[in-house]
Amino acid sequence: MSFNPVQYDDGKLVRLQVAAQTFTKGDALIDNGSGFLSRAVAGTAIDIKYVAMETITTAATQGDYLLCIRTPGVIFEADTDANPARTDVGTEADLASASTINPDASANDLFFIEDIVGAVTNNKVRGWFLGGVPNS
Repeated sequence: MSFNPVQYDDGKLVRLQVAAQTFTKGDALIDNGSGFLSRAVAGTAIDIKYVAMETITTAATQGDYLLCIRTPGVIFEADTDANPARTDVGTEADLASASTINPDASANDLFFIEDIVGAVTNNKVRGWFLGGVPNS
């Protein structure tokens, strides 16, 4: 799983309608402009308000429901697309995909890196999506 909630996730689960896509548990989600959630992609400049909490393939039409977690106030362990460096700690990063962050990119500043989880070769960091304040 890419974005795994590890702290302060109580009361944050909700079922919301999604676009006709395949969703994997841990995918970052964005509003697709039509009132449905879609998987985020590299270069996304929209705040990540939800993360998928189940894996499903939706029907051919949008409107199926997906269990999601609201991101504001939740701390996540996140996969990275490359080894993070100590100099990435305390910085903001972009998405590399719906399921990873790019610790070396900061054009859109969507995820704050608080710390590295384990060895740098684990490609995991801990932090939160910006737009929400942890413990709020």
